[in-house]
Amino acid sequence: MSRGPRREFFNPAYRRRGHSRAILNGLLDWFREREASRVDLHASREGEPLYRDLGFTEHPGPALWLRP
Repeated sequence: MSRGPRREFFNPAYRRRGHSRAILNGLLDWFREREASRVDLHASREGEPLYRDLGFTEHPGPALWLRP
């Protein structure tokens, strides 16, 4: 079963201020603390550079993923 936030949206006026990075770093810390074996992410084109910068990589299928 898939759990967790499905999407994050920000008003365009508030983009590029580090909010998504801060939220994702908090979530990734939470997953690491719980020893998650994998984090699946379905990236938008706009968000993909951020996710790759945080360590997500491609795997078979349309998603990116990370082993924390």
